[in-house]
Amino acid sequence: MATRDSRSRSGRKADQEFVSEAEEILERMREDYADLDDQRAAGGDVDPDLINRMFRSAHSLKALAGMFGLESIQDLAHHLEDILDGLRLGRVPMDSPCVGLIDEAIHTFANLLESVGNEEALAAFNEPVEDLASRIAASAKAAAESGDELQSLDIDEALLRALTEYEEHRLRENIRRGRHIMLVGSTFEIMSFDEGLSELSDAIRAIGEVLSTLPAPGETPESQIRFSLLVASDLDLMELTAALDFPDADVQSVREGAATADVAPAPSKVEPAPQTPASSEQESLRSISETVRVDIRKLDELMNLVGELVIQRASIGEIAARLISQHESAQVGVELSKIHKSLDRKLKGIQSAVLEVRMVPMRQVFDKVSRVVRALRRDLQKDVRLEVSGADTELDKLIVEELVDPLMHIVRNAIDHGIEAVDERVAAGKDAQGCIEINAFQRGNHVVIAVRDDGKGIDRSALFAKAESLGLVSADTELSDREILNLVFSPGLSTQSEVSETSGRGVGMDVVRENVMALGGAVEVESISGRGTTISMTLPITLAIIQSLIVVVGEHRFAIPINSVHETLLIDTSEIQRSEGREILNLRGDALLLRSLSDEFELGVLRDSEKQFAVIVGVGEQRIGLLVDRLDGQQDTVIKPIQGPVKNVRGFAGATELGDQDAVLVVDISSLVDDTLSRKESA
Repeated sequence: MATRDSRSRSGRKADQEFVSEAEEILERMREDYADLDDQRAAGGDVDPDLINRMFRSAHSLKALAGMFGLESIQDLAHHLEDILDGLRLGRVPMDSPCVGLIDEAIHTFANLLESVGNEEALAAFNEPVEDLASRIAASAKAAAESGDELQSLDIDEALLRALTEYEEHRLRENIRRGRHIMLVGSTFEIMSFDEGLSELSDAIRAIGEVLSTLPAPGETPESQIRFSLLVASDLDLMELTAALDFPDADVQSVREGAATADVAPAPSKVEPAPQTPASSEQESLRSISETVRVDIRKLDELMNLVGELVIQRASIGEIAARLISQHESAQVGVELSKIHKSLDRKLKGIQSAVLEVRMVPMRQVFDKVSRVVRALRRDLQKDVRLEVSGADTELDKLIVEELVDPLMHIVRNAIDHGIEAVDERVAAGKDAQGCIEINAFQRGNHVVIAVRDDGKGIDRSALFAKAESLGLVSADTELSDREILNLVFSPGLSTQSEVSETSGRGVGMDVVRENVMALGGAVEVESISGRGTTISMTLPITLAIIQSLIVVVGEHRFAIPINSVHETLLIDTSEIQRSEGREILNLRGDALLLRSLSDEFELGVLRDSEKQFAVIVGVGEQRIGLLVDRLDGQQDTVIKPIQGPVKNVRGFAGATELGDQDAVLVVDISSLVDDTLSRKESA
């Protein structure tokens, strides 16, 4: 039941996302069609940019509907796109009755959007949509055939086939305006033809329009080249020849026009578009979508205000507790405590709602990645397919934006370094087509994004040799397999021997790790020789308001994000073992590295107790224990960036204010875990 409910919620959210996007497109189409109708009725030329905008809107709607699997909307948008394409290229005249079908299609789209999410209601539109699509197709075809002015031209068909779509459009437009169409030919010396051709073109543009310039067939001396210019002008053959004053140019009439320089063609009568009932039009003015688009900066401001309220809520709790502890003010304290509890419930609701608004699906990033894969597949000439799962997994908008570059770099590495060429894959007994899988899933309070390729894997010996050449390790250094793989995160290290647009510059995985760690996350690498590599990024769901464990070392308090805390233990100091200068705790049979916050931040606090608290923290699969004197409970915290010289101190993610108005530093668990494990490797 829970799975079905979750799926249905996901489906509703996808429907809302589609309707929100589609309604914006439809509104633009309504506005543009109104302008188009006005310009047609006025009898003048229609703004080509207007037609182009409507064409792009229809194309966007078709692509959006295809992405969400809404075939009826996709099919109708495709046929509407055909009409608009014919209009913008001049194949369909502006006075064609089929233009009125655009308005009917827009109203049909509005009805379809109202039915999105209701399969039965959408199915009821299948027959009307098919009928409208058929009428659009038939009308557009008839308009194009009846309006094919090119049949009236006395011109070589090979020249017509050489025209671009835009040149063909301009030719049709000039024919409709009744202008004379002519071919102007001239021969030029090859060494200076550009100057002569430019001079002739400029002279023609002063009295007409150059529709196309093409090399002309025929016998010419080897030192010369001949061009034919297709020209439209209000001047007839004799007038244009006299006006050009180019003795070497010969002018040939292709089609006699009816226009003069002073007389414009009378506008064709435009049939009125089909009208819909007034009540239907009034209904269409109401928004279908209940979604409102909000600038992320406004959400940041709202989150900051909520954060301030969270701090004030904690302060009220502190005051209530102090009042209750004193006999003379206990009654007031109890009343204030009741208010505090009520405020707490309501504020948690607001906090949850704001956090929900900030969450966006990973699909936004995956769509960008898919475009990069297509481009790299072409540039690197590798046959690679992309498989994505978990696109509906949600993260804070801020984290998603910061995640784009690291994810793009990992995918580029997978295609360039990992996936072999087709002949190598076939020789190794693999499928000729390589595969990259991206999987996003939630793990507790974190989201994991794993990128796996089925390529050749990481060459450990080449990686070690490169690290040795850079002085990162010595030849006699003994490293575990995991430690060797982690060398890929070393600054300046690249196993590519050649620098390309994609890789080989030594700027890569170290930057990826730094960017992910800055978000409170971690990166891990696994690789099997000959079978592929997996890079996993583990990230917190949000960086806004988070629960923190307040710990005390001597007289100093620190905040540890609760999403990094696995458990807390009260241990005897006698249980702490030492090996090679490191403190270790036997935790259920596993050796857990310990770090003292007092030693880490040089607080000079001596252990004066036989008991210590060990806070077991970690990111991904990595764990360490932090030794502190005591635990001081949990609080909602809003992490603020640190200003001044302290901001560059490694080990701090920021600062937060507690309910008693005291500011404390927030421990950066990612950097502490990374430093601890690095020291272990170098020990």
